[in-house]
Amino acid sequence: MTDSNEDRRSFPRAEVVMAGSMKGSYDRRDCAVIDISLTGAKLELDKPLDSKSIQTIRFSQTTALNVSVAWHKGTSVGVTFTDDPHDIANALERLLPDSCFEPFSKS
Repeated sequence: MTDSNEDRRSFPRAEVVMAGSMKGSYDRRDCAVIDISLTGAKLELDKPLDSKSIQTIRFSQTTALNVSVAWHKGTSVGVTFTDDPHDIANALERLLPDSCFEPFSKS
């Protein structure tokens, strides 16, 4: 029996629906954030990703994180956050439920 992806994750994911925008080898492109954790997010795009070059995801006027593409299939894209874990936690603190920070200490 194999572990599910959720069992192997370092931090729990929260299912969300929030607007975002990505910046990479193109000017800017809107996306929907479908789920998110302290390590990454799943994005939904209006059309398939042409290249794997996404550099940042912006969730609001003040929250932007550096990312790398972990996978993409059709209009779905998985990204991994590449900033310092404490910076990620600080940036996402108001967007995620407390359960997403376990076992991470927000100190």
